[in-house]
Amino acid sequence: MNFDEILAYLQSHGWPVENLSENTARSRFAGTSRTFTFFVHSDGNYLTLLCVPYVRLPADDKAARKLMDRLLHLNHGLNMAKFSVDDDGDVVLSVDYPLADLQETEVRDALDVLAYFADKHWEELSELSVQSNVFEP
Repeated sequence: MNFDEILAYLQSHGWPVENLSENTARSRFAGTSRTFTFFVHSDGNYLTLLCVPYVRLPADDKAARKLMDRLLHLNHGLNMAKFSVDDDGDVVLSVDYPLADLQETEVRDALDVLAYFADKHWEELSELSVQSNVFEP
């Protein structure tokens, strides 16, 4: 599948798609407690789905380290997905899939994985991301 076919697949299955460039689009899905925005991107070799910013790193170094430690622990148990932190301090949840021989079922799997983990870890990680507002002597 090429990028245009992936976007057509999303639209045909009811996903809202806003095309941002020739290789990036934006969409969203409803989770249990919030709506998540995500990006669909292709570099020609991989399809990448990204929730960014998922949460932000706290300004406090101790709280940021606690959140990053939790992300590392969660990554060990994630299948097909990963948490990372970008240069702006945004926590990113992403799923990468090779474009070679990509099938519609694999696009659906990637969407399911992104939605599942985004929703599953939102409450805990959003709480950890705001811990810098808590005073610790």
